Amino acid sequence: MNEPVVDFTQRLVQTTSPSREEGELAALVLAEMEKLGFDEAYQDEAGNAVGRIRGREDGPGWLLLTHLDHVDVGDEANWPHPPFSGHVDDEGRLWGRGAVDIKGPLAATVYGAAAARRQGRPPRDVWVVSVVEEELGGGGAAVLVPKLKEMIAAAVIAEPSSLQVIYGHRGVARVRLTFNGSPHHAALSRADDNPHYALARFLERLAVAQRPRDRVLGASSITPTILHADTTSANRTPGKVTLILDWRTVGETPNEMRALLADLTRGLDVSMVVPPLWEHGDLENTPGVRTDPGHPLVRQMEDVRRQVLGPGPRPGLWPFATDGRYTHAAGIPTVGFGPGDPTLAHTEHEFIEVEQLLAGARYYEALVQQAPAIGR
Repeated sequence: MNEPVVDFTQRLVQTTSPSREEGELAALVLAEMEKLGFDEAYQDEAGNAVGRIRGREDGPGWLLLTHLDHVDVGDEANWPHPPFSGHVDDEGRLWGRGAVDIKGPLAATVYGAAAARRQGRPPRDVWVVSVVEEELGGGGAAVLVPKLKEMIAAAVIAEPSSLQVIYGHRGVARVRLTFNGSPHHAALSRADDNPHYALARFLERLAVAQRPRDRVLGASSITPTILHADTTSANRTPGKVTLILDWRTVGETPNEMRALLADLTRGLDVSMVVPPLWEHGDLENTPGVRTDPGHPLVRQMEDVRRQVLGPGPRPGLWPFATDGRYTHAAGIPTVGFGPGDPTLAHTEHEFIEVEQLLAGARYYEALVQQAPAIGR
C-alpha cells in the first residue's frame, strides 16, 4: 500500500507498546506529527503524545483522543499473521496486535487532522492526543484532562466503532463479596457451613435478578469473574470464598448497589465491599459516559458522517469502557467515533480494514474543519 496513513499504521503496529512501555511508540507518533506540520508535538509528564494544530479563532476546540498501549498477544501460534507484522493481506486487512485497538484509529486522527490543516487553519484548535495506560484504567488520561479541559470544547474518543457515532458507555465497578463458613474436613460433607453453597444460592438469584436501567445507557450488567477460596487443600472446605463482580453501571449509586446486593444475599453470611465510583488514583472504579442522543455534538458528528461517508448505523453505545470517562467527568461533551470493528479488539484475529482506516481519516479531516457545535 502506498497510502501514507496505511504505512504509518503498519509502523505503529510493528512498534510494541504494552502498558507502561509506550515510550518508543510515543516518539514515533510525535515524529510523524512534526513531519506533518503540527504546530506543537510534545510528550507530557505522564508520557502522553500530545499534538496541536492551532485554529484561526479563539476559544476551546476539538480533542481527538486515542491511546498508545495494547494488551498482550496471547498465543502467537493462533495468529493468522505475526502479531507485530502489520501485514496487509489480499483482502485489504491490516493485521496485528493493536491494529484496531488502537493504532489504526490513532493513525487516522493524526492524518485526518493534518489533512484538515493543509486546507487552511481550522476554525478552532485541534488537539490530537494518544495517552498511556488506557488498558490499565486511564493513568495517562487522568493526568492529561485536568491540564487541557479549559481548552477543549468537545472530545471525540477515537476507539473503534465500525464508523458509528457513539454517545456513551457504562461505568465500571469491581465489587467484592466474601461468603463465610466454618472450615472442616471435606469427608464430613456439611452443606450448612460450607460457603460454596451460599455462593451458589447467590449466583442463582443473580442470574434472574432485574438490573438497573437508564433511558440512554440501557441496563447495567453484573458479571461474576474471579473466585478465590482461602484453602489450598482439596480435602478441606474453605472458611471464606471471595467473588469479584464486574458491575457495568448506568448511574446507580454505591448505596443503591448495596441495597440490591443485600436483597440478593438475604439470609446468607456474607460481607461486601462496594467501592466509590470515582476516587483520585482509583483506575478500576470509574463512571461511564452519558451524552444525550439529541445533544448538538451527537447531531453534528452524525451530519458529518452522512456528508463524508453516506448513510450508516444510527448513533449507539459501546459495551466497553474508554478514557471518555475522564473527559465526561470533567464536564467536556464527549462522543465516540472510530474506524475498525471493535469486536476484534484483544483477540488473536485483530485487524483493521484499510478501507475503514482511510474512511476514518477522511471523517476526522471533515469534522475538525468545523467548530464544535457546542460552546463552553
